[in-house]
Amino acid sequence: MPGTLVTTPTIRPLPVHSLNPNAFSQSVYGDIDREIDGLLASIRASGVLVPLVVVRDRSGWEILSGHRRFFCAKAVDLDEVPCQILKLEPDDDKRSLVLEYNRQRQKTFRQMMREADALEEITRIQARRRQWDNLEQNRNEAEGRNSDARGERGRSDVSIARAIGLGGKDLYRQARAVWKAAEAGDPRAQSGVEAIDQGTKTIHAAYKDLRRRDRFASGFQPTPYDVWAFRHDRAFGVPHPGSIPPAIIAHALHYFTEPGDLVVDPMAGGGTTIDVCASMGRRCLAYDLHPVRPDVVANDVNIGFPQDASGCHLVFVDPPYHTMKAGLYPGDGVGEAPLLDWVAFLDTLARHAFASLKPAGHIALLLANQTEKDLPRGVGYIDHAFLGYKALTGAGFAPQRRISCPMDGAYLPQHVKRARADGRMLGQVRDLLVMKKPV
Repeated sequence: MPGTLVTTPTIRPLPVHSLNPNAFSQSVYGDIDREIDGLLASIRASGVLVPLVVVRDRSGWEILSGHRRFFCAKAVDLDEVPCQILKLEPDDDKRSLVLEYNRQRQKTFRQMMREADALEEITRIQARRRQWDNLEQNRNEAEGRNSDARGERGRSDVSIARAIGLGGKDLYRQARAVWKAAEAGDPRAQSGVEAIDQGTKTIHAAYKDLRRRDRFASGFQPTPYDVWAFRHDRAFGVPHPGSIPPAIIAHALHYFTEPGDLVVDPMAGGGTTIDVCASMGRRCLAYDLHPVRPDVVANDVNIGFPQDASGCHLVFVDPPYHTMKAGLYPGDGVGEAPLLDWVAFLDTLARHAFASLKPAGHIALLLANQTEKDLPRGVGYIDHAFLGYKALTGAGFAPQRRISCPMDGAYLPQHVKRARADGRMLGQVRDLLVMKKPV
């Protein structure tokens, strides 16, 4: 930490209205309101027991440590709080002090990465100062000093990783890769950051997702069969109800498009089609009634495809399979509609897709059998692929392939055990209907 404290800190009460939050602390640690519930009750009952740490600023006192205590004190209308007053040398970096005072704090992944952002900047500034000091001492050694500076990165990675509580440099570099991709606007990396914060994904898992995103870019070995039994890969798309294995989309692109072709997904969900297209060099336009990522445009397929989609080469559609996912989507979507409305929707979808596709373009419609609920009286299953076939051929499409894409084992062991005991079969039948617009 640069600089030294020149006086022994003193503690005395200060008016709450004279205290100002530290902007840097707020930028790193974010929304304090979410973290003060338990502390609020304590301060309401007993007041502020641990002094805040402050320094003099132009309009009063700037808080270096104790922002949560400060906001609680304001919330319960305290007039004064105990404060430890520091006096700093000109070279003292308040950012370093703020980070040091928060060293033992329990932090989210976002907060750790914001700490790392600040520490990397502080480290760069310190390295430049050392370089200039060395150059002034002996300009003849400038080249050697610069060589030492180039090796600073590895050492700083280790020290920053330890400072923020991430251990070694390898895990730190993985975390930084995920964080930088998220900061650059990558929806999948942003989803990974959210999952790490929620404890549903490790840093290493998020990093592996980041590395796998180019799995279809080179060396892709497509299956030559019409059974596409693939598993999910969370490196593609963001969490969303009814997400599908990206390899289904990759195979559809391989067999029915060329590099540079325009692919349209009118019900894009978590955006898996976008990510697979990016990996395979296809252009993609994605739409959804309720977009969950910025590269998906809001559009209701019932009113048609946007003009930008006109002349596309492939329409890939993975609709919600009638009511099989009811309750997981917003209530104004087709996933909650009665069966007759669902059939009418398939007809509408087919007509709009036909209008937007260029001649000789293809539509790929993924549908599964419905076996568990919302079945008409006396009916054991609904063959949605058959309903889709009728809708597509009725719109003028010519059938090309029916490809089996079985569900990839989403059933828990207790579901399997119960089905065996009840003499029931669990549904895994799903088909990709591929049809062509005549020339």
